[in-house]
Amino acid sequence: MIGKVYHIASILCFLLLFVAWKPVYPADEPSNYFETLRLSNKSDYAAEQSILKSHTIEQLTAKILSYYTDTATIIRQKAYYLTYKKGLQSAHSGRTVAVRHLLSACNDADGGIVGQGLRYLQEFSVEDFDDECRAVINGKIAYTKTPHYKELVLLSGYIHTGKDELQKVLLNVNLPERHRWYVALALSRSGDPAQTAYCMRKVEKLPVNSDLVSYVLPDLIYMRQKEAIDYCVELLNSDAKLCDSQNPDISEKINCAYPLIPLLAPAIADFPVEIDASGDIAGDYIQALNILRQWFSINKDYKIVQTTF
Repeated sequence: MIGKVYHIASILCFLLLFVAWKPVYPADEPSNYFETLRLSNKSDYAAEQSILKSHTIEQLTAKILSYYTDTATIIRQKAYYLTYKKGLQSAHSGRTVAVRHLLSACNDADGGIVGQGLRYLQEFSVEDFDDECRAVINGKIAYTKTPHYKELVLLSGYIHTGKDELQKVLLNVNLPERHRWYVALALSRSGDPAQTAYCMRKVEKLPVNSDLVSYVLPDLIYMRQKEAIDYCVELLNSDAKLCDSQNPDISEKINCAYPLIPLLAPAIADFPVEIDASGDIAGDYIQALNILRQWFSINKDYKIVQTTF
């Protein structure tokens, strides 16, 4: 009798162990990380770095393919994040693989993931977008109600694709004015002089103030057209104090040239003023402005950087 009870107890223990058992994956195995993430809802930087280090972009995307369409938002977000990070670490062909997968984020039901994916794509080079990628972007331009439509349209302008599709969007008489602006910016970036002129007319009618610097000039600089940069240089040479200080303890207006300098830096080759990691002027503001004014006065034929968003 005792033996029989012992036998039954052994079977029960085995069954409990079998039910509780889960396969143990290596620390750098993506599936292990994603299932841990699902339970904890917390990212693990060290684990992510291990995954990125131990996989090529091709290996990584093959292993996490199902996570791009997972039911949990945080899982999909992290799948695209890892693809983005590994893509930027990869050689050209691998970067194109990453771009293809990141474009699928545009189809996500979560608008946040759509925007996230488009912002990731802005950091890739024009050469990383092959014909297949361009066709995907072109096919989405007509859908003006797409979440983060501005980012989509500006991406198309950056890589010089979808010009015909963008022109068709302009034919829509019911097109919202803000969409008209986005499309004009993208076409200007693609080299359309008529749209550059349209954008410049709009901007030149606006008052110079903090809103112009914060919300309009970044769009103007995105165009990477000399007319737009020359307009910014005019503002650099002005001594008018028309902008609010970023220091809440200072109520006096400041020269709008100061917040403009960091905006211009990525768009100009051999920019003579250092910008720190936080995106601010490194060093003395007054000295930086004087250096930049003198540099532009000498370098009339400055080179505009076209290889970044």
